[in-house]
Order: sequence, then C-alpha cells, then structure tokens
Amino acid sequence: MKPIVLLVLMLTLISCNTQKEEAHSFFIAGHTYGNPNNENHPLGLYKPFKDKFESINNESTIDLGFLLGDLVWNPKKTASWDAVVNDINTLRPKIHVARGNHDGVLEDFESRFGDSYKGFVHKKNLYIILDPLIDEWNISGDQLEFFKDAIATEKDNVDNIFIFTHPVIWWHNINYPKPFPNSLHYKSPDSNYWTLIEPMLKEIDKPIYLFAGDVGAFSKEKRKADHILEYDYHEDDNITYVSSGMGGGVRDNFVIVDISANGQVSFRLIHLNGDDINGLGQLTDNFKSNK
Repeated sequence: MKPIVLLVLMLTLISCNTQKEEAHSFFIAGHTYGNPNNENHPLGLYKPFKDKFESINNESTIDLGFLLGDLVWNPKKTASWDAVVNDINTLRPKIHVARGNHDGVLEDFESRFGDSYKGFVHKKNLYIILDPLIDEWNISGDQLEFFKDAIATEKDNVDNIFIFTHPVIWWHNINYPKPFPNSLHYKSPDSNYWTLIEPMLKEIDKPIYLFAGDVGAFSKEKRKADHILEYDYHEDDNITYVSSGMGGGVRDNFVIVDISANGQVSFRLIHLNGDDINGLGQLTDNFKSNK
C-alpha cells in the first residue's frame, strides 16, 4: 500500500473512532386524548398539543417522540384510532407509544403499534418501553426477563437508559405520594417497583430516567389544592423520575429531553396553555416541596 494511501486510511480510522455523538432530542407527552370532562371527546389527539406539532417538526434535533398512553377516550371506536394515527403521521420524529389504561386490550393495541414492551439503542442511549398494565403495574414474567436482558446487554455500551411507561409505577403512598396519578386502575396493592425494580436500577452504574404519562387530566383547582398534578421531577441517586401530562386545561404540558454530544441530559417543560411555551418555568425537583 502506498504511504500516502496508508496515511489517509489511518487518519480516517482515527476520525471515525474519535467522532463525538451528535446532540439530539426527543419528546414525551402523556394522556394525549386530553380532557376527560369533555363529553364530546373530539377525535384525534388533544388540540393544544397538536397546535405545537409544527414547532416540534421544525426542531431538527428532535428525532424521537414517546406518547405515554391514553391516546383515546374510548378504544372501541375505530374512528378515534384512525384520527389518532392520522395525527401521529403528521409528526416528523419517529413516534413510539406506551399503552395506557384507555388504550384497549393488549391484542388490539399491538395490532396497531407493535409489541407493548420493547427496547432499542439510538445514538448511544438505551430506550425501553414497558407495559405495567399486563400485570397490575408489576414488571414480571417474560417482561421482567426482557427488561433484565436489555439492560444487561446494553448498559456498558450506552450513556443513558431511558424507560417509558403510562402508569406512574413509582407512585407509593409513603415512598412517593405526590403527585397523585390520574388513575390507580388495575394497580396491585403490592406492585413490585420499590421491592424489585428500584433496587435493581440502583445497582446500575449509569444515569437512568423513568418517564410516566398518567398525570394532567385534572387541573389543580379541580382535584387538589396543595400540589401540582400535571408534571413532576425528582432525582434519587442515579434515577431521575419525570411525569408529564395534559387535559386539565391549566398546566397542560409535554417535555422535550435534550441530550448533548457528550451524553448530558437536560429538560424543557413546554406549556400548552396560552402563548408562552415557557410559562411553567423550568422542570425542577418538586419532591421536597411536595412532601
């Protein structure tokens, strides 16, 4: 091989091996059918959320989106699902869906969106969607084995681990009592997040982010007077908890998650009510003030 060719090849390999990851973003949005008190339940996703689709599509760094359950009010209406799918198809980022308690039986959901729990690696981050509704908010059986295997296989190769569910699986009347979720439907009194899943996650030497979407259906004025229901954020060692949702009409929101080229994670809390998308301020740790 000629020296000049060898030099070019070596420089190319060095460049490939030292190239930094691109900065990129994704969004999470919970309870996206919107207002449970609207008797007419307009077809498709919540209009204040859809009004932000253009801005989402215009942000070139946003390449993924996660709808965290409750896409429709009545899953038996085919027209409702058709409208939701049409809305999803207007979004440029690749959309993934976590099954909510309003999203129908497992077989019907999977016929539209594929496996209700799954994982993938994207730009050096591990993304895992879970379906706690399979077993009363427990991660158990085949799903637990999948979860363990996905983490064991990829944890040493990624910067961050992102986990998505519809139920606020970490809600606990003592460990994490606020904000209260929209619903505790199908929840076992002894669901295994704090006894099994949380200890397992604490042993992983990587930042872990849990996102849930079953909040936001009821405004603070209608349900509770002492704490925010529509979003929450809390850091606990290597685990960060984030809940986000809409439908209450006061602090409707979704969250954009920004990942820098070196794997650092930051959040943007997007307000859906009014003209100021920053009207809710920054997503900050509310846990101490909620206790």
